[in-house]
Order: sequence, then C-alpha cells, then structure tokens
Amino acid sequence: MRLILPAGCFLVLVVLMCGCIQSSPATPVIPQQTGTVTVLEIPDTTVPVTPARRVVNISAEKMPESVVVHIGGGKDAGSLASLSVRITNYDGTSVHRTIPSPAAGRSYTIQYFRNANAANINIVGTFSDGFQQTLLMTSL
Repeated sequence: MRLILPAGCFLVLVVLMCGCIQSSPATPVIPQQTGTVTVLEIPDTTVPVTPARRVVNISAEKMPESVVVHIGGGKDAGSLASLSVRITNYDGTSVHRTIPSPAAGRSYTIQYFRNANAANINIVGTFSDGFQQTLLMTSL
C-alpha cells in the first residue's frame, strides 16, 4: 500500500515529462505559385516494324512409304536457309527433319521404314536474315 503513492507520483511525473519533451506541431505548409509549367506533347514518330510475309510455294504429298515435300518457287524461295519439317502421325508419334539449304524446284523425300501413316505436316522456313515463318500446315 505504501508503494502505490510513490508509483502513482512517478507515473504522473513521466507523463508530464513526455508531454513536455514532444515537439510542437509543425506549421502547415501553404504552397505558393512560383511559375508556370508548360507541357509539350511530342508526337509519336515511331513506325511499328512488322516483318513482311515471305512468299514460298511449298506442297507435301503422302506416298505409300514416304512423304514428299516439293518447293515450287516463289519470290522469296532463293533466300531460304533451311526448312524445319514436323510430321505428326496417326499413332501420335512425330517425325522431325531439317532440310538445310533447300532449292526451288526440288523435291525432298522423308522416308518411312514401313507404311507412311502421316496425318499432319507443319513446315517452318528459316530465311537468310534469320526470319522464320510457317510455310505449310496441312493434313495429309
């Protein structure tokens, strides 16, 4: 009981000291106009670069034991660097072949060990500048 009075006095003293130590509230800052700002919109002069579609005539034909890819020509056939051929078979397997340096007017044969069961073919051409484009996607 004797400790209650000194403890209460100590708490009051601490509360008073904390109130005296705190800084006074800052005066509000009132913005002043110092000048004018002019915003200029710069017109967009960039032109989106979309690569031109390449024109190459390609066909594919399923034979009894092979698939024949024929390059018929086209204005961009001379710049073909390679062809990536993916054949999806009816049984779910796929055959992938790369034809390096294909030439217009030539036919390329992809041989099967048994009967060709090709369902779909997808041919992607890579051109001399590195551009790639799907040239043929069809069912056989």
